[in-house]
Amino acid sequence: MAISPPSDIVLDVARAAEPTDVEAARAALAKRTGGASDAFSVATTGTMLSRATADKAEAANPEKKFQRFEAMVLQTFIQNMMPKDTEGVYGKGLAGDMWKSQMTEQMANAMAARGGIGIARSLLADHYMDGKRTVPVGPVSGGPEKTEIDQQTRLSTSMVQELQRQAARSMTGDDTTIETETKI
Repeated sequence: MAISPPSDIVLDVARAAEPTDVEAARAALAKRTGGASDAFSVATTGTMLSRATADKAEAANPEKKFQRFEAMVLQTFIQNMMPKDTEGVYGKGLAGDMWKSQMTEQMANAMAARGGIGIARSLLADHYMDGKRTVPVGPVSGGPEKTEIDQQTRLSTSMVQELQRQAARSMTGDDTTIETETKI
């Protein structure tokens, strides 16, 4: 795909501008060129591609995000496994390093797309389905879920501490019971 930098920059600026400002600029251009305003048009309807749009799409599909992460890890592995003396194949200097890097990137992307070594699958297993919505398993910001998780954490901690006390008593032979005021 060929680009034309000056016109692409103009289109980017026009997309970022207010529609009324774009119309005013279009009218001023038409007046200067004698009415030939069809050469410059900006699609104001439809979806504009942006980083925010891409982030929303990835949030809706965590599988793609985890696959990209796995590809990055695999690229590091593959790059370290590549032979070091490859000047005859890839060339010397920076250009050779670029070709080698691009090849490892493509190999890693292909491996990750076909299942890789299971990193993406493992990360996806840390998500669960709540109806049709994928919810990450991990820290919860607040609300009733946070309260329930905190209570489960306290209960788990107290159970582990009780097992540790019992193990310590059995090793020392001390059978005294210690009452605590903590209610669970």
